[in-house]
Amino acid sequence: MTIYSYVEGNREGGFHLKKIVLVILLLFGFTFVYAEDAVTAAGTTEMYVNAKNDIILRAEPKQNAEQLGTIKNHSKVTVLSSSNGWSYIKSGKLEGYVYSVALTTKNPKATNGTVTGGLVPSEGLILTYNPSFLDDAKESFIVKKDGEYTHLYNPKSSLYPDLPNYTYIETKDRLLIGVASSDFIFINVPLPLKQGSHVKQPIMYYEELDVLVESTTKTIKVKAGTFKNVVILKYADGSREYLARGIGIIKSTTGDGKIITELVSVKQSK
Repeated sequence: MTIYSYVEGNREGGFHLKKIVLVILLLFGFTFVYAEDAVTAAGTTEMYVNAKNDIILRAEPKQNAEQLGTIKNHSKVTVLSSSNGWSYIKSGKLEGYVYSVALTTKNPKATNGTVTGGLVPSEGLILTYNPSFLDDAKESFIVKKDGEYTHLYNPKSSLYPDLPNYTYIETKDRLLIGVASSDFIFINVPLPLKQGSHVKQPIMYYEELDVLVESTTKTIKVKAGTFKNVVILKYADGSREYLARGIGIIKSTTGDGKIITELVSVKQSK
């Protein structure tokens, strides 16, 4: 205020005042524009297309506006702004308008952490383990299905081809894995399996083991390859069983991390 009163009392100072005010306005104007741009950039949102099919990208927020292309269903897009049921998005090099209802913040492809089944080997696979389930040596098994039973046959076994060596049994509410035609069970857990939950595994004499479903979404690498969305069952002693969908057991470890069983090869039989 003191500076303003001093300049106002001088004609030449009045000219300088206008210049000062203009400079201040320009500075404030520049600051305002810069801040507005910053808000726009900070306000962008990563979302996913969630529709029955690919969606149309349009030049204007109108149903009959020019079509600029299509955006793949379930793909990730950047939402720059939204208004009146339309969202202005960027997908790769394309920018345009889509219906807001076709977008979601959740990845439609992402697993919800619950596995309802599919943890048994697929028919016709040849699975090789080293070490194997009950042997430190290398063993290969042919996978054959019989209803809800999935059998592993070792062609070099004295039991072959009459009897399998190991059997998976998967129903809508239970997964069981063990030595064929015996009471020797490796895994006996209820389905579905939800990540982070605890389940009970029955053992002999009406006792139960507490089993933590440690993960259903991790990617695990073994000698046979890399598997996504692996189910990891952790027991009270720290031992773990690793199961991949369509494959079954890919690894078993002791409480201190020592490998008991590991899948080293997966092939399709001819």
